[in-house]
Amino acid sequence: MNTSSLAGHTVELLDRVIRSSLPTDRVVHDFYRERRYLGSHDRKWINEKIYGIVRNFILLRELSTRCSIAPGPLPIFLAHEIIVGRLRVQDLEREYGPVLEAYRLSGSELHVDLFFSCITEAHLKITEQGADLPLAHSFPDFFPDMLVPDVRSESVDIMTSLNHEAKVSIRVDLNRISREDAVRVLADEGITAELGQYSPLSLYFSNRVNLNSERLYKDGMIEVQEEASQLVGLIVDPQEGELIVDACAGAGGKSLEVASLSRGRARIYALDVDDARLRNLGTRAARCGYPAIERLKVNERDLGDAVSLTSSADKVIVDAPCSGSGTIRRNPDKKFRLTRESVTRHSRYQLELLTRYSDLVRPGGILVYSTCSIFFEENRGVVESFIAADKRFILDDAGDHLSPEKREELTKEGFLSIYPHRHGIDGFFAAVLRRLK
Repeated sequence: MNTSSLAGHTVELLDRVIRSSLPTDRVVHDFYRERRYLGSHDRKWINEKIYGIVRNFILLRELSTRCSIAPGPLPIFLAHEIIVGRLRVQDLEREYGPVLEAYRLSGSELHVDLFFSCITEAHLKITEQGADLPLAHSFPDFFPDMLVPDVRSESVDIMTSLNHEAKVSIRVDLNRISREDAVRVLADEGITAELGQYSPLSLYFSNRVNLNSERLYKDGMIEVQEEASQLVGLIVDPQEGELIVDACAGAGGKSLEVASLSRGRARIYALDVDDARLRNLGTRAARCGYPAIERLKVNERDLGDAVSLTSSADKVIVDAPCSGSGTIRRNPDKKFRLTRESVTRHSRYQLELLTRYSDLVRPGGILVYSTCSIFFEENRGVVESFIAADKRFILDDAGDHLSPEKREELTKEGFLSIYPHRHGIDGFFAAVLRRLK
């Protein structure tokens, strides 16, 4: 397919991404499913453009709004080609002439030479003056203000780090195979993998891999799980015979990790509001060799089938739904979908979940609260509000639950606090709360 036709597909797909509330990956998947005639090279070209645009969307939208009478997906696409692709006026006309002509014939005015000059001048002002650093990095203007106060001065480094694409993170079941042996097996299949730095269970793939065709995955020896997330299982440190609840199980990554760490000898209950996710977890658990994980349906406002576990769990994990601000490397569309109001809504719901599931913890047991957010309001703010309201619980030092060599690097004031610019992995937070009575 020629370049101009690919650009037309990209502009159409971008329009869908902008209008949809679904994650970009899902919109892209549905788009390709409807257009099976697009080959692998076509999809690679479109993917590079669409994710480049999404990663820089806030900036590109602002530039195209300043420089176009009728801003929309095509001006945003062209702004990307000028700023990121570094194309000149003659390049734009040569590569995308038919698309530009179709745009003009639709009644929309676009003078490429004037548009080019405006975009380059506006971009230069934004980046050189430094007056609007979030916009220069294509982040919402309030982003630095939402960070924990002691890292706000590092907001530029944080935004820069979050703008880099992340590698695929894998968890190895050490009961089945060592990380080193997994690397060798994968290398024999032409896949390059490297050891993670912070979790003794982690590997990284240099490139995207279709795991469904890989033997280690089909045999349940490896699972996709971000390295930062793996640290929650290490903090929980499940022991034989313990009753452990994964209260917001979702896809079940932490339930499977805890099952592996306990060698299948802990009693694990995975809770979720979604029947489909629980069924999927059952399939994954069987493949990984941990079919004994109990799956319980809960409701949006109460414990549902889990009420029988009240005050009986040794350890409860509340990995709460959040803004995902720490995962922007993997989900760049979160940047332009993020609002102050959505962060506040998340924090209220997180406190509600923490309060509800705290009732499952037995006296002397622990409650582990975690998010993949780097915002104060969703992390320490929630924990501090919870402790102020519920005198049964005190804050434990999360560092006491990690290996000594990693404690100082990964924890701050008793909290697990991970930032992509410092640690090279997704941003993450965890707190350990112990029930006294």
